[in-house]
Amino acid sequence: MKKFIASISLILAAILCLTLFTGCNGSSEDKYVILEENFGAEEYAIGFRKTDNSFALKVQEILDAMIADGKAGEISEKWFGKDVMLRDVDFPAPIENVGDDSLQKILNKGYMILGLDENFPPMGFLNEKGDIVGFDIDLATEVAKRLGVELRIQPIDWNFKEAELNDGKIDMIWNGMSITPARVEEMNMSKPYIANSQIIIVNASSGIEGKADLAGKKVAAQAGSSAITAMQADADVFASFGELVEFDNNNAAFLDLKVGRVDAFVVDEVVGRYMLGQE
Repeated sequence: MKKFIASISLILAAILCLTLFTGCNGSSEDKYVILEENFGAEEYAIGFRKTDNSFALKVQEILDAMIADGKAGEISEKWFGKDVMLRDVDFPAPIENVGDDSLQKILNKGYMILGLDENFPPMGFLNEKGDIVGFDIDLATEVAKRLGVELRIQPIDWNFKEAELNDGKIDMIWNGMSITPARVEEMNMSKPYIANSQIIIVNASSGIEGKADLAGKKVAAQAGSSAITAMQADADVFASFGELVEFDNNNAAFLDLKVGRVDAFVVDEVVGRYMLGQE
């Protein structure tokens, strides 16, 4: 029964992801194309230290309340034009209430530190004024308000996010972080709150029409991202690449696609479509 429920959850996530972005593909006259094939559906969650059970459970409790009272949906509509929050989903792995002091530590110091890649629109990114804004930032700001603490935002190197968390430099990773088996092992993860997929963006003139056409090509992705994990899971396609080119952030990867230094760019759908919308 659990396996059946999990399968239904993935199907619903994929459907949500499709409906969220339906109609966003550009015409044949556009400079860039999103291939119909992708590297699979996934879901976003918040990451906490493996020992911080009480803090993780409290944040989830507040987020559940925000979904129930409509505040999370309001924030979603601001960034996506509709309520895309996932509902009736379970934790990727159970988090037991063991009575640890992680929540009390946050309350005592009066703030919680959110770690993020500041080049990940629309989840969390630097705007033209130099402020870090985004969908996840608005959600976290409301959670902090309801918890009665200050939200502090700390840009990090995404490739070393687990070390930043475990070393205590940040209290949580909240930045469109995809759920993967490795991450579930390394940290406590919240319930999934939004669906996503790993899309492939190419130049319209590239002649690339599907994953089979990536053979021998240079494929770009952000280092340490779930895009790389998703590509590696498609072993035959991944092995056919001419080269996987890893970048510090998605903006740099997209720039190399623009100027033709790479042939394809694999990225989270919410990010890729936002970036294309800014072009």
